[in-house]
Parts: sequence; C-alpha cells; structure tokens
Amino acid sequence: MINKERSLFTKLVGALILLLLPVLFVSVYSNRVNERLITQQIKESSTGRVSTLADQINHTIMQMETYSQMLIRDPNVIEFQDLSLLSTSYYEQVKRKKIIQDKLYLQSASTNWINDITVYSPNTGDVLSTVHGIRYEAGRLERLSRDNWNFVWNDSGSGDRGRVIHLTYEPHQGTDGISKANSIIEISFDMNDIVRLLNQFQSQDSGDAFFYRNKDTYLATNSMPPMLLKGALSLLNDSLLNKEGNIALYMDGVSYLVVYSKIVSFDGYVVNIVPLQDIVMPLRRTNQLGYLVLGLLLIVGVAISWMLYRNVQLPLRALIKGVQQIKLGQYKSRIPFQASNEFRLIISRFNEMAEQIQTLIENVLEQKLFAREAELKQLQSQINPHFLYNSLSYVISMTKLDKKEAVLQMAYHLSGYYRYSTRVEQQLVELGEELKNAEDYLEIHRLRMKRINYAIHVETSMLMVRVPRLFLQPIVENALIHGIENLEAIGLITIKGSRSDGEYKLTVEDNGGTLTPERLQSLRIRLVTKVAEGADSCGLQNVHRRLQLRYGEGSGLHLSINKESGLRVELRWREEPE
Repeated sequence: MINKERSLFTKLVGALILLLLPVLFVSVYSNRVNERLITQQIKESSTGRVSTLADQINHTIMQMETYSQMLIRDPNVIEFQDLSLLSTSYYEQVKRKKIIQDKLYLQSASTNWINDITVYSPNTGDVLSTVHGIRYEAGRLERLSRDNWNFVWNDSGSGDRGRVIHLTYEPHQGTDGISKANSIIEISFDMNDIVRLLNQFQSQDSGDAFFYRNKDTYLATNSMPPMLLKGALSLLNDSLLNKEGNIALYMDGVSYLVVYSKIVSFDGYVVNIVPLQDIVMPLRRTNQLGYLVLGLLLIVGVAISWMLYRNVQLPLRALIKGVQQIKLGQYKSRIPFQASNEFRLIISRFNEMAEQIQTLIENVLEQKLFAREAELKQLQSQINPHFLYNSLSYVISMTKLDKKEAVLQMAYHLSGYYRYSTRVEQQLVELGEELKNAEDYLEIHRLRMKRINYAIHVETSMLMVRVPRLFLQPIVENALIHGIENLEAIGLITIKGSRSDGEYKLTVEDNGGTLTPERLQSLRIRLVTKVAEGADSCGLQNVHRRLQLRYGEGSGLHLSINKESGLRVELRWREEPE
C-alpha cells in the first residue's frame, strides 16, 4: 500500500512537474525577453532625454548666431564702421552709439543665458560692448575667427570656468579671415550656463551628465565622480561617434550605459551616464520571486496547477506570440486573447505599444521621404549660369559688324538655353532635352571662341530616358571652364552615351591636357565629402549627390584621366523600377 501510495505520489508529482515545466520555461524566456525590452526602452528613453537637452542647447546657440547675423546687417552697425571718421558732431556720434548700445543690452537680456555682445570697427578701432573695458585686439580676434565657437578657459583659478565665444564679421572671406572685415560682432556666454543645464538634467534622476567636445574640451558637473568621468572620456575618445547613440561602459564590476547626442553648433556632444545595473536589478529580483512562486506551486495540487496553466500559461503564450510577430516586422499584429485577470492590462498595454511602434515607424519613413525630396530640390536650385553678360557682349559686337547670321545663331541658342534652364515645373525630363540644352550651351561658347569644338554621340534608345533636370550642364560647364577654355590649341569636348544590362552611362571628357593624378585624387575626395551646412557645393559634387539620392548607391560620377590628360567624367545610373 505504501508502495502504491508512493507510486501515486510520484505520479502526481511527475504530472505536476510536467505541467509546471512549460510554465517555468515560458517564464524564464519571457523574463529574458522583458529584460531586453526594458533595457532597450531605457536606452531609447535616455537617448530621447539627451537628444532633447542637446536640441535645447543647440536652439539657444542658433538664437545667438541668428541675432549676430541680424545685428551685423543693422544699418546703425554698418554706419558705426566709419562713424568716427564722418564729419558729424560729437553729440550726434554719441547719440548713434547709444542706439547701438541699447540694442546690445536688449539682446543680452533676451535669453536665459547671460551673454555679452561686442561690436568692433576694424577701420577705426572703435568698440561698443555690454562689458566695460573691452579693447580692439586684432590678434585675439584673428585667433577666435578660426572656429565657429571657441572655448576660452579661465586659468586664473577663480570660480569662473571660462567663456564660449563666437565671431560674426562682414564681409565674410573664407580665406582672408577677418583681415578685410568692416564690422565684427563678438557674442559670448559663461561656460557655467551649460553646467547649470547639466545640473538641472541630473536633478531629474537621469544619472550623471557632461558636455564632451574632445579629450581636452569638456564640461562636467561638480557632483560627477572623477574616475567615472575619466573612464567615460577614455571610452568616447576611442569610439567613432555618430549623431546620437549609446555605448556600454564597465568599471569596477558595474555596468553603465553611456548615451550621447550631438550639438551641431558646437561640434560636441551631451553625454549621459546611467548605471544600468541598478535599474535592471529590481527586475531580476522580481524574476527570482517569480521562480520562487513557481517552486511553491510545485507543492500545491493538480487543480492549482490547472488553474495556473489556464490563468498564466495561456496569456504568456499570447504575449510571446505577439512579441515574435513584432520582432519579425509584423507591426500591424495585435493580441486577440481575452483575459479575465491582470493579464488583460498587460495585453492591452502590449497592443497599445505595438500601435505606437507602428505609428512611429510610419512617421519616420514619411519624414525621410519628405527630407529626400526637399534635398533634391535644394541641390537643383544651386545650379545657376553665369555667362549671360559675355553672350550679350558678343551679340552687340556682331551687330556692330553687321553679322546677322552670327547674331541669329547666338540669340537662338541663348534663348533655348535660358528657356530650358528657367523651366522648373518638371523635376524629370527626357535625356534628349538635356543633350539639347548642353548643345545650346556649347554652341554659345563655340560662337564666341572658334577654337572650341564638341561632339555628341548618344544611342538613340537613350534619348527618351527620364533623368533629373540640369544634371548634365554642370559637367559640361566644368569641362569647358576648367578643361579647355584656357587652351591655346583646339579644345574638344566629347559626350557619349550607352546602355548595358539596365545601366546607363553618359561620358563627358575634354582634351585639356593639364590634369594631374594629384588633382584627380583631390576631385575624387571632394566628390564624396559631405557639404557643410550653409556651404555651396561644386557642380560635380552637386550632380553626384543628386544621382545618388534618386537612383541609390552605385550611381553617381566616376572620374578618370583620358589619354589627352583631360578629365573624363562618367555618369552612371540604373533604370528606375516601374
């Protein structure tokens, strides 16, 4: 009887174990998935907070730069350039300076950061500032003009860390610096303003925060542990940083999450250090408590096991299925399971989370499409011909010489060229129209300079291909101006076009004879270099970027030297899918 009871007990225990093992397995798996999800959410949340702080700082900096640009174009500031040299009364000069001084004080108090503004007149050496005792020092201003924002540290040992300084000057000559400037605006603020923002950020239980530019330029709060700061700086110096992201840091057996976001104006980063282990530890303790509950359930009976299976196992399975579908990219999937206990809230929150993820992805894709189209239009708008004056001079000369045929030819090609260039309602045109525009452009120059020749050989099947507007003219213009315009001998520009395996190739080359391998390498580097914000791109770079944006990677320009030591530009793109 005892053996039978033991056998029955063993069977009951075995049956209970078999019932609880799937629950245990699902619980372990679910906990790990949840831990990864929570860790990812922590990363995303921290990235969002740091990005918001970076945007706040960048917005304030952009406000200062914008006002500086507005101020330097102010009529009173322009008049201040030579105010002391004008034949006006002393009272009138003081009055005009007072107007500028009031504007400086008004702007200085218009932001949350305490900033100082100074106006310099290099022509007279006069200075107007919100700070007393400022003098015109050409050497100091020359050093400050080399960077957009300069971090000038205070080495006196006082509580003041230093100043962050920005210069705006007119006219802006990229190569000459401020040597030819008529007016200079200096705007600066205390580094402690950035530190105060970091302190406010830390007060929200967001871990430690600091500003990082390079290994020698950083700002940290006084409460940040020095060893942690040193470790984070070493990690950032050794890492290739994107616009925003996160890096894992391990120090003294503790895991930290280093989250960063770029401040574009400073070319630096806001960095947040979160002790990841302290956040995940409560979750792990909760998981251990769940395992203990499962162990206690092993002692209960088959009835409780069935209840647990029905009230725990089934909802967990539904959650896991939903997580897997989200993982596979099925963001429209929802959990249809109807629970009558606490899992109803979890499933409801899961469905809400899936809906939010779906909406977020759709919004991001839509924004990328809009940004891509906007960039295409912006790149196209940069193309602008600059030879109208010479063409009209030719017409005047030929008219005086009574050469009517030459005048007619020039007028015909000039009108065709500008009619095409100014028609912006269509972003895509036929290749034949682009070739006709290039031919008009070359013929205008050939009429003016008889030593310039050209030849166009393009397969007939390519003439109906739709291409971006004005993508060929900059290449032809580059070959003309930088290739053969200064040649004493006969200059020749050749345009060839072919199609093979769904790929189109359009080649433009000249017989300039002056292109060196070093110059070719410089052109190739410039072709793939990203254009800085606010800067103008060259014609080759413009066309290369437009082709890549529309037709994807692999498309664009390919540069080489031909046998006459001229530049050979090959435009490549593939057929767009229907």
